[in-house]
Amino acid sequence: MTRNIGTPPGSTHDAKAIQSTGFLDGFPDTPPLGDKGYTGLGMTTPIRKPLGGELTDWQKQYNHATNSLRAPVERAIAHLKTWKTLHTGYRRPIHTLPQTITAIIAPEFYKNSFE
Repeated sequence: MTRNIGTPPGSTHDAKAIQSTGFLDGFPDTPPLGDKGYTGLGMTTPIRKPLGGELTDWQKQYNHATNSLRAPVERAIAHLKTWKTLHTGYRRPIHTLPQTITAIIAPEFYKNSFE
């Protein structure tokens, strides 16, 4: 698996950027969740409303279930941005970064499990 760690040059759509990293290759059995911008990449995404049409009841239920799974992740990302957690350079040994991110995100998931 080839991974291009870093930011793609210029203005690159998220779907193209994620493909260029090889990130999706790491999920052979269970596809990751994504929003509608990642449709067609093999990820679990909400169903788009057809042009001039409406979603069926089961499609609405599917979207609700998918978005319910995505919501805590979106909230955690919003908190990371609000707290500017990643705004400054990481000031601890780099090998502790995964533990630090987990420590930041875990309480949010725990809190949301009771909502």
